[in-house]
Amino acid sequence: MSQHNRRPLSNRIDHQNSQSRSLQYFVFIVVLLFMIFTYLVWSVGLTLVPAGKYIIDRWYTISTLNSNLGFGISPWRYRLWIRFFAPSSIVINAGTYETLAAITVTEFVTKTIKTPLYIDQTITILPWWSSYDIDTYLASKGIGSIGDFLEVSRINFSTYQSDFAFLSGVSSLEGFLYPDTYRLRQDATLDDAIRVMLREFDKKIGKSYTTLKSKEAYEALILASIVEREERDRTNQPIVAGILAKRVAEWIAMWADATVCYGYAKTQKQCTPSFIGNIIQAKNPYNTRNKLWYPPTPIANVPVSAWTAALNPETSPYYYYLHGSDWQIHYGRSNDEHIANKKMYLK
Repeated sequence: MSQHNRRPLSNRIDHQNSQSRSLQYFVFIVVLLFMIFTYLVWSVGLTLVPAGKYIIDRWYTISTLNSNLGFGISPWRYRLWIRFFAPSSIVINAGTYETLAAITVTEFVTKTIKTPLYIDQTITILPWWSSYDIDTYLASKGIGSIGDFLEVSRINFSTYQSDFAFLSGVSSLEGFLYPDTYRLRQDATLDDAIRVMLREFDKKIGKSYTTLKSKEAYEALILASIVEREERDRTNQPIVAGILAKRVAEWIAMWADATVCYGYAKTQKQCTPSFIGNIIQAKNPYNTRNKLWYPPTPIANVPVSAWTAALNPETSPYYYYLHGSDWQIHYGRSNDEHIANKKMYLK
């Protein structure tokens, strides 16, 4: 090879040095980025959690605390911190926790959640339950004994009327105990349970209730309670409300069998078809087979959906409905159609 085709040695050395420096720069940048990335993840544990009370539900995990409690940490940073830096073997119990001063996330998950302010319990009030159902249920949860809920509701009723405007002019809490899932302290009293339900009613329905005239509002609540007991499918509730409201307006007995058990202080489980069959002809203020107009009070507690259906009943040509053995609702325009539906669907 001729001399002029060879690269000078100094040039080759300079080129190698340049490549080495480039590699060093690249490694430096990678290491720097890694350190920054590691710090961003590690420093999650130093993020301050503001002072205050924090409610932790039983389905929370350490992975969901950031979003559930509003720590405000970037989700990807929090997930990686959990993966690489969070303390292990953290047990989270449902309860109410309190921090008196701002503390770090690490302190929160290692200290605060080990010492709850108090352990909570959860109660679930179902939409079609009456006060008799709630009484039995709370007794099973250790909140009073059978009959205590009814007694506290009666004794404290005037106090509740003073505290909640929507109770003005009525004679009981029935219909106003909003069905939902609630958190209560382990040492919660029956008064605590009642008030949390009344507050939720006030929040969900109270405003629209109090904008109506008292008689109109209470009749709507009674209708909503019957609709809730008669038809749990939300899409069918407006038409059922329309049928019942039309029968009342035309002075036709409602024939809503769900109402009859309330006059006998029966829970939903006790209100069996055989029980209804035995007393369906008996005189009773809540028997809408032999009584015109609405029963004296609601027969159950209602969610927003039933309340909305009662306020906005759907107009239809029907006067009857039944639930067949196919689990579907079937409507009839006349008694003859209703009888035909019985033969066809009650098999």
